[in-house]
Parts: sequence; C-alpha cells; structure tokens
Amino acid sequence: MEKIIERYRKKLGIDISQFLGLPDQFIRVNTLKADVEKVIKSLEERGYMFEKLKFCDFGFRVLNKDKIITKEVEHAVGYIFSQDASSMLVPLVLDLEEKDIVLDLCAAPGAKTTEIAQIMDNKGIILANDITFERIKALASNIQRMGILNTIISIEDGRFLYKKINETFDKVLVDVPCSATGTFKPDALISLNEKMLKDLSNLQKSLLYSAYHLAKKDGIIVYSTCSLEIEENEEVVNWFLKKFNVEIEEIKIKGIELIDGIVKNDIDKEVKKAKRVLIKGQEGFFIAKFRKI
Repeated sequence: MEKIIERYRKKLGIDISQFLGLPDQFIRVNTLKADVEKVIKSLEERGYMFEKLKFCDFGFRVLNKDKIITKEVEHAVGYIFSQDASSMLVPLVLDLEEKDIVLDLCAAPGAKTTEIAQIMDNKGIILANDITFERIKALASNIQRMGILNTIISIEDGRFLYKKINETFDKVLVDVPCSATGTFKPDALISLNEKMLKDLSNLQKSLLYSAYHLAKKDGIIVYSTCSLEIEENEEVVNWFLKKFNVEIEEIKIKGIELIDGIVKNDIDKEVKKAKRVLIKGQEGFFIAKFRKI
C-alpha cells in the first residue's frame, strides 16, 4: 500500500493515506415521501445521531459507528436512501428545474436518478437508462421504493442511444463506469493498470460522445466519476472540450470546498473548472459541467 500512496503523491500531489478506511454512513431523506425533521427525530429517538450536510437540506452524516441505518424501516419503505455525500453533490450541479426533460445515461442502481426526481418534485420527465437487465432490476426497485413517478426506464447501450433519440434532453447526467479508485478500497487501488485505464477512458469518451448528441442546444451535460485518475477525469474532459462545441462551466456549491481540476502537460487551462471532491470520510469524486453551444 505504501507504493500506491507514493504513486498518488507523485501523480496528483495528494496523500491518500488520510482517506483510506471505511467511509462514513450518509443518508438522503426522501422528501417525496417523508418530512425531513420527522424522519430525523424518529431515528434520533432510537439512538441515532446526525450531522446535517451544509450543502444539502436533505442530506445527513450518520455519526453512529455501531449502527447500520439500512436495516431500519425508514430505508425499507423509501423514506431514506443510503448515499455517499459526494454522490449527492452530482445532481445539484445539473441546475434542475421541474419542467426539465432529463437523461441519466448510466443510471443503475439509481441513487442519483432518485435524487434528481426528488429535486424535481416528481415533475418533468426523467429517462433512466442502463445497459443490462441485471443492472436495471436494482434501478427499478429503488425507483419504486422511493415513490418516483416521473421516470421512464430504458435498457440500451448508452454509447449508441443517440442513434435512436437526439437533441431531446435539457439536462444529461453521464455518471460513467470507472475504476472506482475514489472509493479508496484496496482492491480498486491495487488492481488498477494501464490497460484498464485505457479501456475505461475509451468507454467514457464514447458515452460523452453520445451525451453530446442527446442534449438539446444550450443543454447541460454533467460528467462524473468516483475515480482519482487523471486519465478518466481531466484527460477525458480535455478531449471533450477539443472535439465538441461545448463550454465548461464553473461549479460552485455553497457549503463545500471543491478542488480545481488538475491542469498539466497538454490539458487546457479551462479544465480547472472541473472539480474534485476529496473530503475525509467521503468517496472521492470528479465532476465537470458543460453547456452545449
């Protein structure tokens, strides 16, 4: 593990040793079904302690280390969703409005899809897409459990969905398959290799290519990963900026400190507008926001 820690110190200029270990528990209270204060009060009466997330009115850190909140009835009936705080940030970047037509291109298992529906108050339209029936089962289960009514599910290879629909969506979320090194799990960090990064980068670019054609003119495209790797993050964003008629926009969310994208070698300075999330107890995330022009 020391070699891996040194690799990231050289590559990213960060010491990942402070982030290793099990992440904290976080929940999102589902305001489509429940009142935030009532849910939290009920759980506190059973011994739970919470810290409210500064950037999100319905997000909480669970302070108990000896309790598993997903075993509670509130989880079973869809009053709460277990979701990392970094993951909760991503839908906020979409600047959602209730009238929007939204695509979640790689939606399973549905954490971000159901948060999008919650922010939109079950209005507008969401197309939640994923590639296999096995992945769709978890997505459909969570959509039903959380009381989502504005979402259609499709089973398509996201790389080619643009061939069936194009320039349809106001907002497109591209939360891509990735190396998951931002989870700081030893298996993900140890198994990483150059071939894997190359294959993932090609897949991520293909999904962004599709997203560009799926978005309306002036539409928003948000790209996200739970990866630490420049090859999956800044380099993919740099490719997208050079290849397509898009602008990258600043991301500012009140109540959380975000790290600018890494700009070095041949990466355009505009890529610093993309953001990394590196906070102890949370998963590491990368988020970039584009506007199709």
